[in-house]
Amino acid sequence: MSPAVSAARGPSAAMALSPPRPNIEIRSQDRRTIRSLRALHAALEELSFATGFDAITVSDITKSADVHRSTFYRHYRDKFHMIETLYEDGTRKSVDSLLVTAGRPAETYRSVAALAEILDHFAAHRDLYHALLTHRRSVWFEQWLGARWTELIHQIYARLPSADPPKVNDAIVDLRARIIVDTSFTMLKWWIQSKYRLTSGQMACWYVRHIMDGFSRTVTPCPSAAH
Repeated sequence: MSPAVSAARGPSAAMALSPPRPNIEIRSQDRRTIRSLRALHAALEELSFATGFDAITVSDITKSADVHRSTFYRHYRDKFHMIETLYEDGTRKSVDSLLVTAGRPAETYRSVAALAEILDHFAAHRDLYHALLTHRRSVWFEQWLGARWTELIHQIYARLPSADPPKVNDAIVDLRARIIVDTSFTMLKWWIQSKYRLTSGQMACWYVRHIMDGFSRTVTPCPSAAH
């Protein structure tokens, strides 16, 4: 990482927890391919922080990584697919675990653990997500991730014992998910930038206790306003 980019991040980024970057999972690839993919991911992070993800191109990424475009397209359709793959491969098992434990009060600890694993993914790629969500905010990424999280919230509530009544207003159900997703974004952005050394487990516990439990499991429509 260039000194200029490191300096641009300032003291708050330096103070934030940054676990060692895990190896990118590659299925039975040779060492040259592994090096190329790591170079592409490093270039993606560097450019997203310096220029902004929405402004960069595949050519920018491959040139910075010194990797041929054909290598890029052998693994990704475009720059968006690169981000989608990183997030989905890094959180798929944790999301599945979260859905399995939804609606099982006796296994709340497993839900907290699954959420902590999702946060671990963001921590492992903290600089990239810091660029995407705050430093060089990507409108595309926020919309894409927001849609993924909204769908996940609907799936979680559908598995809870106190299911919403069949005649409930769909708009209210959607509003509940939007509020939770917006709060989740606020929490994640704060954590990524924070100088406070809260672990992923502490954040996950706080989230389950104060966000998920703070919303009624059954949507109760408010009475109509008097005219």
